[in-house]
Amino acid sequence: MSEISRTVSTALQSLRQREHASRLAGQIADTASEVTTGLKSRPYEALGHKSADAIAIRMQITRNDGFIESNKLLAQRFAGLESALGGIRDAGQDVLEQLVFSEANGGSPSRNLSQIAQAAIDTITARAAYKDTSGFAMSGTKSDLIPLQPWDEVNPETGLSPKGIIQGTVGPTITSAADAQAKIDELKTMYDSALVANPNRNFEASFYRGAHELDAGGQPNPFVEVQISPTEKISQPAQANNPAMRDLLRGLAMLAEVDVSAIADPDARALWMEEARSAIAGGLSGVTDLETGAGVTRGRLADTLNTQQVRAELLASEQLALEGADQYDAAGRLTQLQTQLESSYAVTARLSRMSFLNYL
Repeated sequence: MSEISRTVSTALQSLRQREHASRLAGQIADTASEVTTGLKSRPYEALGHKSADAIAIRMQITRNDGFIESNKLLAQRFAGLESALGGIRDAGQDVLEQLVFSEANGGSPSRNLSQIAQAAIDTITARAAYKDTSGFAMSGTKSDLIPLQPWDEVNPETGLSPKGIIQGTVGPTITSAADAQAKIDELKTMYDSALVANPNRNFEASFYRGAHELDAGGQPNPFVEVQISPTEKISQPAQANNPAMRDLLRGLAMLAEVDVSAIADPDARALWMEEARSAIAGGLSGVTDLETGAGVTRGRLADTLNTQQVRAELLASEQLALEGADQYDAAGRLTQLQTQLESSYAVTARLSRMSFLNYL
């Protein structure tokens, strides 16, 4: 009977050793955390009535760190947007220079002006499609949709392509100044998305696929807006349906789908070229403003981010003052605990090997 009692006692002792080893392992994990981070592993227990201050600081750190991470991504987005707008401006500027050159040579346009304008439209379509992890930057709140429909591809919602719409509007050629003016007026209405008879031919129906300028009730749709600090927001007005983008694309379309050198009537040719030049020049001015605005916003973000990073350092100092642990002391305790754990494992191992036969 006494041998059975000894066996039960040994089993209980083995169980206690395992529990002791488990507690030591937990203490080692806590102490290792203090060695690594320099902060108390259980700050609220250690701080007592000051734990409320520690909680408040941790909440401020979490919020500030969240702004820092999101603002870093936002700064990259605006840098990419600024670059995209610069590429759009350069593409339009090349065509404008060709037009100015033609005007300087007595209004005789280059035969390849249509090809240059078409290439500029393709470049602008590609540059406007700049995207990051948040989606397409120039589509407004509909960031999941590419902003500009590729020129010769059919829009899946209307079954029309931008190229086909323009060709159907301007016809094979311009016959007179009156014909030129009538087609110019229709193109303006189209790019203003104000055609009533066939709204699928409007710019915001078949040319542009992002968030519209106006909602179904005729009220302005909001721009993308982002909170960059507890008291500050920024918006992004640079969308591919911005009036500047519409003017630029309208002027390029007038040159891409009409061979200006083939317009026989000099008055019609001059009127068409002047309107195209005016639309492109006005559009480029507006695109430059959008590009500058993106740069200003990026600079504002950089200042805000710098302030938040300084604040992060101050909050870290406040947290350390409250929750800081002596890392040298923690390292000493860690070594001692590891030694105790090894001894506990050795005792547990010996007890686990014992059986009733050890007492016979």
